[in-house]
Amino acid sequence: MKRKKTVHSAQCAVHSKQKPCEECVDPGKKESCEKCEEYLQGWKRALADYENLKRDLDRVRSENRERIKTDLAFSLLPVVDNFEVAVGHVPDLSGCDEATQKPIQVWLQGVTFIKKQFEDVFAQLGIEAIDASGQLDLNLHEVVEEHEDKGRKDDEIIEVRSNGWKMGDRVLRPAKVIINKLNI
Repeated sequence: MKRKKTVHSAQCAVHSKQKPCEECVDPGKKESCEKCEEYLQGWKRALADYENLKRDLDRVRSENRERIKTDLAFSLLPVVDNFEVAVGHVPDLSGCDEATQKPIQVWLQGVTFIKKQFEDVFAQLGIEAIDASGQLDLNLHEVVEEHEDKGRKDDEIIEVRSNGWKMGDRVLRPAKVIINKLNI
C-alpha cells in the first residue's frame, strides 16, 4: 500500500479549517507541525510582500499619470495662448460688404470653437484657468507691470497679460498681470 505524500503548508489543521496532515496529527512528530508553521509564516510574508508591491505599483502608476497630464498641459499651453491672441484680434468688419464678412465670421467661429475644445480637454484633465481678478496673490500671479491709479486699491489687478493655469492646487503657470501700485 502506497502512502500519499503530504504537503506541509497553510492547509495544516492547526492553522486552518482543512483536514490535518498525518504528520501533524502524530504527537511524536512535533517538528512537522513546526515546519507547517514555518511554511505558513513564509506564505503570509509572501502575501504581505505581494500586497505591498501592488500598492507601490498603484502609487507609481498614479504618479506617472499626473506627470503625463502635466507634461501634456505644458505642451498645450502655448497653443491655447495663441488661440487667445487670435480670438482677441478680431478685425473690424464694419467697412466690408456682407460677401466678405460672412467667410471671416465663419472662420472666426471655427477658431473660437477650437479654443473651446482645448479648454474642454483641460477641464477633463483637471486643469483650470487661474482667476486673475481682484487682489494680487503672489502664489497665483506674476506682476509684469505696475501702474498708479488713485481710484483703485493698492495691488489690485488692472489687466491680465497672459492667463495662468493650475492643476488641482499645483500652479502650472502663474497669470501675468498688471497691477495698481500706489506711490510708485
